[in-house]
Amino acid sequence: MAGAMRSSSVPFLLAALAALAALPAVACTDPDDASTGDDLTSVHGLEHTIDFDAFVDVASGASDDVVRGAIHRQLKSALGALRERGIGVADRDAQRNLAAANLVRSSVDVVSGGATVGRVDRVRYHYRDTALVERGRVPTGPIDLTLLFGDYVARATELTPICSDDAAADPGSLWYHFAPARTACRTAIRDEQRAIDLERAPLVAAQLGARDRDRRFLSTRATLAPVAAAPDTWPEYDQLWGFAGDPARTKLVVYSFFGVDRDEADPADNGLREYLRHQRTLRARLPGLRVVETAPHAWLLDFWIDGRRLEGVSWDDVERWVIDGAGFPEAVGTDAGKRAALLGQVIEHFSERWIVWQWTVTVRRGAVSRDMTVEIRTFYGWEDGSPEARLHARWRYLEAFWHGDVFAYTGHSHFGHGPLEPWTYGGGNFANRYQVMLINSCLSFNYYDEDFLAMHPHGSGKLDVVVNGLAAYWHGMGQATAGYIAGLVDGEDRRWRDVLTAMRVDVPWQSAYDPMRAVNGELDNTFTPTAGAIDLTRR
Repeated sequence: MAGAMRSSSVPFLLAALAALAALPAVACTDPDDASTGDDLTSVHGLEHTIDFDAFVDVASGASDDVVRGAIHRQLKSALGALRERGIGVADRDAQRNLAAANLVRSSVDVVSGGATVGRVDRVRYHYRDTALVERGRVPTGPIDLTLLFGDYVARATELTPICSDDAAADPGSLWYHFAPARTACRTAIRDEQRAIDLERAPLVAAQLGARDRDRRFLSTRATLAPVAAAPDTWPEYDQLWGFAGDPARTKLVVYSFFGVDRDEADPADNGLREYLRHQRTLRARLPGLRVVETAPHAWLLDFWIDGRRLEGVSWDDVERWVIDGAGFPEAVGTDAGKRAALLGQVIEHFSERWIVWQWTVTVRRGAVSRDMTVEIRTFYGWEDGSPEARLHARWRYLEAFWHGDVFAYTGHSHFGHGPLEPWTYGGGNFANRYQVMLINSCLSFNYYDEDFLAMHPHGSGKLDVVVNGLAAYWHGMGQATAGYIAGLVDGEDRRWRDVLTAMRVDVPWQSAYDPMRAVNGELDNTFTPTAGAIDLTRR
């Protein structure tokens, strides 16, 4: 996906598990009451509540903090196991569940060879959350769910070859790549449970066997209950365009950020490709869009080969060079060295630089009309990987939270712990006006939406957040983000469902690809076209 990403292959459908090596790069790297659900708007996902029971083992007498740490580690593996089933959950780092957990302890003796060899506390807990289930994969009854047990990071060497969908993933991200449906993993889970059951037969209730103590997996059963579908809502277009309480507004400001996938110096980096795909799509959707500012300054279409300036280079040309690997000028031809030199200039021009586009329109609502400028401030570059990169990215996001009306981030999710990590921001960082956010990254439904809604001035009354319930592939993410931006500013008064639909992209392995996007915070929106449509004329 392009979001918090890792450039590894992850499964999107269980049917694709056998072909994991052929899957494309994904963008994944390193609280309301769930009983009522969030009434999310989604096209590809259906909202449910999810419940299951589980347990952890800790040293006898361990503190509740130690217990919660063990539960937290175990529940992280549920994200991988559920992702494999086309299910995303909302509780970021299980914060709500851990805060409200009813911990039921039982002290048990560990028995091996008929002798007591230790003692542990087995702690049972219940998990309840809001879940998005991929449309078409909704189960007809309870589902079997397997979690990782104990310190699986320490056992990653033995677990990764059989139970990970990415053999190159670091041990700390095994939970995300946990794929219990893999044949080797299913076999290991079955064999372990048979051994535990055989060992348990002669034991009494307050005993467990050494195999049970040393287990690697915990199988449980989860129930899913559907939540009533959210009613149709629209973004608050009247507020975006200033027709509701902001008569002096003359500009609608969009911020769109793209992170680096692997290597900013590589012209084939997925981040650069999708940044230019985003640019290509916006130019097609918003005719007349033009660059008005670069910072630091650069002549974006000036390119030189053998000391001579290439004449007549267009946006289309640059996009073809990078996205399609085609259309190189005659002065470059098939010469590998000259192509590398040309693409190096593209990197120099388009990375680590603000590129500001403007589109001028006249908007009307009823008898009121005004000339407006849509300003799209874009940036592609490192947003993590070093303290300096994280700090500079955070500064950019702070600017966008305060000055932007529409926000978009496309890149690695960093498992929710990158420079967009919600706890590093507060309500005072946001303008007290209606804003819309997109976090186009892997599992951003779990990482980002509820925290920003909770901190924003007036909460969901002034903020809608678009997130992904599943892994998002890099390919096409730039087009999807451009579809979100254009869908909000092109004057078509689209419902939220239609904006999400416009974000689907056709990719080589699946048509109308959608990582189960959803909108949260939209239920209290009041705009409807029947109460006063927005008419837009391009100038």
